[in-house]
Amino acid sequence: MTASLAHILADSPILTLFLVIGLGYLLGQISFFGFRLGVAGVLFSGLAVGALGPTIALPEAIPNLGLIIFVYTVGIETGPAFWRSFRQHGYRHTVVCAIVLVFAFAVTFGMGAALHLSKPRTAGLYTGALTNTPALAAVRERLRDRGRAHHLSEDQIRDLSSEPVVAYSISYPLGVIGVLLCIQIARRFWFHNFQPAEEQPEIHVHNFAVTNGAVAGLSVGELMQMHRNSGFVISRIQHAGRVNLAQPETVLAEGDVVAIVGDDKSSERARLIFGEPIDAHLEEDRSQLDFRRVFVSNKEVVGRPIGKLDLDRLSATITRVRRGDVDVVPDPETRLEFGDRIRVLTRRENFAAVSKLFGDSIRGTAETDFGSVALGMVLGVMAGMLPIPLPGGVTVRLGLAGGPLVVALILGRIERTGGIAWVMPISANLTLRQIGLLLFLAGVGTKAGFAFVQTMRSNGAQMLVAGALVTFSTTLLTLLVGYKLLKIPPDSILGFVAGVQTQPACLAFASNLTKSENTNIAYASIYPAAMIVKIILAQLLV
Repeated sequence: MTASLAHILADSPILTLFLVIGLGYLLGQISFFGFRLGVAGVLFSGLAVGALGPTIALPEAIPNLGLIIFVYTVGIETGPAFWRSFRQHGYRHTVVCAIVLVFAFAVTFGMGAALHLSKPRTAGLYTGALTNTPALAAVRERLRDRGRAHHLSEDQIRDLSSEPVVAYSISYPLGVIGVLLCIQIARRFWFHNFQPAEEQPEIHVHNFAVTNGAVAGLSVGELMQMHRNSGFVISRIQHAGRVNLAQPETVLAEGDVVAIVGDDKSSERARLIFGEPIDAHLEEDRSQLDFRRVFVSNKEVVGRPIGKLDLDRLSATITRVRRGDVDVVPDPETRLEFGDRIRVLTRRENFAAVSKLFGDSIRGTAETDFGSVALGMVLGVMAGMLPIPLPGGVTVRLGLAGGPLVVALILGRIERTGGIAWVMPISANLTLRQIGLLLFLAGVGTKAGFAFVQTMRSNGAQMLVAGALVTFSTTLLTLLVGYKLLKIPPDSILGFVAGVQTQPACLAFASNLTKSENTNIAYASIYPAAMIVKIILAQLLV
């Protein structure tokens, strides 16, 4: 029976792929003492299916394609946060991350030597204990290149590239569970509770009379240039009893009434600029000027600063941008993204033109330009092929894992090049990312399944303990340095730990504890750097 099933699966890769994914999702939903494997269940179902016979394996193109899709979509989404972290914290957090991962490298190297593990298995131990799939892929790619350079047979190359997957799969579960336990330990002894997350300040319309003589005679454009970080938008101006749209060339005069859009803090700034607030409600008069909420789905405006959209041609202004679940007040440098819902103030007769400009299609916010995605991935694969010389005559490559990631980080920051919009809707990004990860985990799991069973029968327990030591020592060191020495706040340090581990499950656990957006921001800011460092260090182990 087992032999017949193994024969069917070996002859039907597509059947094997969907069987592994389906079983993996069911396995990922099972709770083990409150912990779920989630998407990692696909890896273990792949190991189980692959263990049925040595000939069961998916074509190499499947995990490679999945890997490229996964790391590219991660880089595109986290690119802006990654570069912003340098401006906010300098290189400090990235340097700390690198030091911690070098420490983990040293511990893993020592464990491998003590247990007499092969270099491929030592590298797999490192990637599994730190739960980094792209680093595992980089190791496998390097081993395949080495095997071809030494003219090994395809079967020998397959066995060689499966060795790190075996160690990875053994150490991976405690790579997740160990971090969760360390977070609970830190919570018990260092920070017992968290400050409640600050609610996003509400945005209102405030009306002011222009009584400040220094403002009179200035145009709206000149005034906003002087107060770039005001946090408010001037939407309407009443002059000589007539209400008009506030445009850059509009000149202010004493006695005018201005309506500004912002929170309470920006309202206080407006009071210092214009004068005292008055009991007027220009926004309630919608006979001439009215607002419309539209979705940003036109790729021609995505990635462009609002100040360069030529909204004056339509006599329109954007007063609010809703991104995800948060409303923000934009400024001329704010770049629009797919799926943003914006509030546009204009005359009623311009509504159709405004909708045409921005797209205003819910369907469009879920679609993406696969031409730009494919071009970005081509650039990433080419970057991954470039050799990087290191001291001592060692040469490494970013490979299919690191190349697309680095390129995506750059393109995610640029957002747009001429007529090409590199960013994609968040819904499409998350869907592609999930598909990519499923393809990769299913592919590597089936390839390593047979060898995994053989290893667990010999020295699997030793590698399990070694992986746990790497995970615990690395996580506790990160918490100690980040919280005690760098004084990173509790809600941010937990996101930092999850980012160093590059583990979404740990982020979800930390976010549930803190209820703070700072946890997600810290994770996104360190995640790309941690992934790149792991990709490079893991290759050095082989």
